[in-house]
Amino acid sequence: MSTLEYILLLAFIPVFIVALYVYKRDVYKKEPIWELLKAFGAGMLSAATVLIINALLHLSGVNLESVVFIKAYVGAGFIEECTKFAFLYWLFWRNSNFDERFDGIVYAVFVSMGFAFVENVLYIYDGMENVREVAHARAIFAVPAHALFAIAMGYGMGLARFSNRASGWLLAGGLFSAIIIHGTYDFLLMYADLLADVNESFSAFIMLLFYVFVILMWIAGFKRMRSLNEEDKWRL
Repeated sequence: MSTLEYILLLAFIPVFIVALYVYKRDVYKKEPIWELLKAFGAGMLSAATVLIINALLHLSGVNLESVVFIKAYVGAGFIEECTKFAFLYWLFWRNSNFDERFDGIVYAVFVSMGFAFVENVLYIYDGMENVREVAHARAIFAVPAHALFAIAMGYGMGLARFSNRASGWLLAGGLFSAIIIHGTYDFLLMYADLLADVNESFSAFIMLLFYVFVILMWIAGFKRMRSLNEEDKWRL
């Protein structure tokens, strides 16, 4: 197996597992495979778009990495989630296959997994000296986290798709939730890393908050999926 094949395999396996799990949770009416592949491809394009946006900002003299809060909430949360949302909305908001509330979560997660796949490839390639550690960390934390950000976004879109009056607010709420969750996730990790050489005790405390936050994200994610499945059941 070549190095490139090895990197692609390590990058793809956790993405595939998460995507398959969410696909299986869509219990009433499965989405067409071609639409899911389209969503995954859109996620890859959204990752490329974020790279272009960041490059243009850098060329313009805008530095989003100088302050941890800005890097986390603007560089990661705002830019990445807004870009994923743009592709998701463009391709699926009026899509005839989007005929259940849970579909909002399915399509959002598949877009997010396309994004996570590209991000995995870049991180694993950059960390080839510790490839297993990087790949394991991405599989355990980063890939599921991207899915949980997407669940928050897709939950809002799923509700909005079948709401006549509050669709705009529900869409905005889903996007805002994804931005805040993503930003907080990155901020806690970045801040703990920043403090590691300065104050180990406080850095450990921030990491504890990070693990608690991750658990809360999982609880909220499962609750949102269960909620939309329940609502779709009553529409059968």
